[in-house]
Amino acid sequence: PHFHGKLCNCTAIGYFRLSVSSYYSASQKAFVIPGLSDNFVPQGMHYDESQNKFIISGYMSDDTASPIYIVDGENGEVEKKVLLAKNNGKPFTGHAGGVAVWGDYMYVAGGGSRCLYVFSYGELLESEDGGEIGYIGKFDTHTSEEDYVGASFVSVVGDRLFVGEFYDEPKYPTIDSHKMTTKGGAYNQALMIEYELGGEEYGINPTPKCAYSISDCVQGMYVVGEKMYFSTSYGLSFSHIYEHDITKANYEGEIDLLGHELALYSFDKNSLVEDYKIAPMSEEITFVGGELFVMCESACNKYVFGKFTGGKWCYKTNLEEMKK
Repeated sequence: PHFHGKLCNCTAIGYFRLSVSSYYSASQKAFVIPGLSDNFVPQGMHYDESQNKFIISGYMSDDTASPIYIVDGENGEVEKKVLLAKNNGKPFTGHAGGVAVWGDYMYVAGGGSRCLYVFSYGELLESEDGGEIGYIGKFDTHTSEEDYVGASFVSVVGDRLFVGEFYDEPKYPTIDSHKMTTKGGAYNQALMIEYELGGEEYGINPTPKCAYSISDCVQGMYVVGEKMYFSTSYGLSFSHIYEHDITKANYEGEIDLLGHELALYSFDKNSLVEDYKIAPMSEEITFVGGELFVMCESACNKYVFGKFTGGKWCYKTNLEEMKK
């Protein structure tokens, strides 16, 4: 989901910086987001603790092959860029939204394709800079045109995999059955599903564990302990990181989804702990060492304005500092 416009005058620069000054005060520059001058539109981010590497996904605004960047977690330097391909060898030019890694599998959110594209993580690590890898399969998040969950973002936390959809009418609709008024009075219009990892289908147990009703415009999520964090943004509106207490999520009953009857939980004001207002165009998030890392697309060539407002950086943020 994106804003199709450019904005870079001085008034706008001051507005977009000062309005979220607490965010910048509580943040440090972690690394420069790669590919911003090469028509790359960053979307997803995963941190591999075992390798101390950030895996960055996205798409190309000139419709060339979508790349994966590997960024060194120690010095913030780009180690290499690897191009994605289809399983027939042709360039993969899809949205390449979220990205997550578990074992030897790398999952790339397929957006409107309603699936996760699965790549070999080992092959990615072994590839040379400028190399190419094809996907080894797809994990579907649909059973029919009337029963699916869009795969706009994906996150792996421990042995749990989360896949969720992005809602914003009219361009990014969801199925009517995904829209509901929660017990806390919110009107949520998107769903997220949770799977257990360690299964037989590309490392995933194909039977979902449960489903979650989530708010509009979610670009990414992550779990830390009993807190679930959602990154929401659209266009030039300020982004928000919503912190929810999982133990206070509403149980909304059962839902028929993807051929299964699943427990459905919802997030709304009943579970909301904190609302952190941050810079526009936030995408996927992760936590490293207790600090929030936010991917952002505002400084890519497609949108430009973030080049003038500090949007070229992936920031790491101490959320406790933001509360002061």
